[in-house]
Amino acid sequence: MESVFSPASAGYAAAVHPVVQADRIRTLDVLRGVALLGILLMNIQAFGLTEASVQQLVRNPHGGNYWLMTLVHVLFENKMRALFSMLFGAGIILFLTKSRSDSGLGTPELFIRRQLWLIVFGLVNAWVLLWQYDILFHYGIVGIFLFPFMRLSPRALLICAVVAGSIYSGKLYWQFTEQKQKYEKFQPVAALEKKNKKVKLTDEQKEAKSVWEGLVKEHQYDRKADKANVVAMRSDYATVWNHQLPTIKQMEAPFFYQFGLWDIVSMMLLGMALFKWGFLSNQLTTRQYAFLAVGGLLTGQTMAWFSLPYHELALVNFTTYITTNSLPVAEVLMPFERAVSALGWASLVLLAYRSGLGMWLWAGLSAVGQMAFTNYLMQSVLCTLFFYGYGFGYYGDMKLYQLYMVVAEIWLIQLVFSTVWLKTFRFGPLEWLWRSLTYGKRQPMRLNEKAPQPTPAFA
Repeated sequence: MESVFSPASAGYAAAVHPVVQADRIRTLDVLRGVALLGILLMNIQAFGLTEASVQQLVRNPHGGNYWLMTLVHVLFENKMRALFSMLFGAGIILFLTKSRSDSGLGTPELFIRRQLWLIVFGLVNAWVLLWQYDILFHYGIVGIFLFPFMRLSPRALLICAVVAGSIYSGKLYWQFTEQKQKYEKFQPVAALEKKNKKVKLTDEQKEAKSVWEGLVKEHQYDRKADKANVVAMRSDYATVWNHQLPTIKQMEAPFFYQFGLWDIVSMMLLGMALFKWGFLSNQLTTRQYAFLAVGGLLTGQTMAWFSLPYHELALVNFTTYITTNSLPVAEVLMPFERAVSALGWASLVLLAYRSGLGMWLWAGLSAVGQMAFTNYLMQSVLCTLFFYGYGFGYYGDMKLYQLYMVVAEIWLIQLVFSTVWLKTFRFGPLEWLWRSLTYGKRQPMRLNEKAPQPTPAFA
């Protein structure tokens, strides 16, 4: 399929208005609902436990909590977020190719306005709701740069996605080589100190020793620091805010521009290609979906299980990991493993949807997906209030398996809330706010509320 976008077809001189219920593609909503609920399987660990305590399960690999963590890691880690990013990429095309009428703000300008508001919501999620791993801020930025790519053919988009994924993989390899170089600079210093404990090191030798020991310390369990982390997170809002501040800054800027950018770009481009091919809108044959489900999951899970020992060794003994490996297998494979696994999961969901069984479940998932923006921020609100000190203060107080009881409860709340809400309203509350801000005027909220005639976004 060639590009479906052109200035004429997009209606640059058209009034703009959000998609109506009849125009929705239900499989997109179903997949978005599955991805959104699936993301919480990983996020709940960061909401309720310290990173160090989760890593301790790897350093002491026994018991049900270890196997639960391993299963979640292999089956879902990065995969659900990858699927969510793919669907956002598809949403870029949908937004830019909707029909318009009358005169008004140009579609590309409107899209950028939409993305800028998404950036604002992401900042609120990170800096006010204190969810340090927010993705809305990143999606807002990446979407602005990616919308011109929707002119490309599916094949070209796929090639661009592979290139972006390869850059992501390459940057992870580059990080590994830099760590290896730090160890190589430290080795002569260690040998010198072993030979003569009283030797006086040069400033350069002291720097090499300090850098490597600091890197090793980052990968070791520090019980005192872990307890201090728990105490801070169980404190008042101001204390939690100051404690989360360094991580939020790291995720919103350095990590994003070094690694996260290429992660999101590759998955959004892949989603755009899949949408143009009709994959996400349920247009492939059952045999094709079956082939992609089996092939994607078999290939992705094989890579995930193959990478697991390398991932665990880096946590258990970082020095051994650096010295015994010439390639960071888990990191290098991850961008491709998550893509094919997400493709496999999406294909499996679409196959199950086609079966016609459990339509009540698909209706609930579709409602969650239609209100994905509201539900994503709702997860931040519910989890921070439940775990952080200015709420119920359960941070660090639950076992891993108990966190998934919380996940089940949140899933149930969001399935019921979304279904009930959409029986009365056109949009979720935050979807309505986002659309009203984007289009520059209040959007009709209730189903029985008469929609206004399309008018320019700005007077």
